[in-house]
Amino acid sequence: MIVQMLMDGITVRGAEERERHRQDWSDQYAAGPTLIPSESAIRRYVITDVLDDLRDSTDELERTVLASLLFERTAELVLLTNKRWIGAGKYLPRRLREFDRGRAEALAAPLLERNYELFADRVAEELEHAGGRLQEGFER
Repeated sequence: MIVQMLMDGITVRGAEERERHRQDWSDQYAAGPTLIPSESAIRRYVITDVLDDLRDSTDELERTVLASLLFERTAELVLLTNKRWIGAGKYLPRRLREFDRGRAEALAAPLLERNYELFADRVAEELEHAGGRLQEGFER
């Protein structure tokens, strides 16, 4: 995220310009992102769908791919519903740990152990915190 790099990064050149931008963006950055209801619904719908696929799958490769996707989507939902900025790649687990180390570890531990049943339960818990499953009758 460009704004995050602007706020937290190291100045290589253009220090005066960067400082001006930091002042302009500091309040919005501190307030965190806003997750509008329609985006929350789409995110919950996707997680519900992938979670059901994970619970139904018996193929190890499919389960690994689905679990990885679920971690990413669930971590983003946790952060966004708590007005926290998300990250990509290695920054997503970092942001989740910065927000709540206990929740991050509860979600990550069964994934790292490849305990997909427990991981699915943790995803379901986080989904409930964010408003619950969304499937039947959902329209985009």
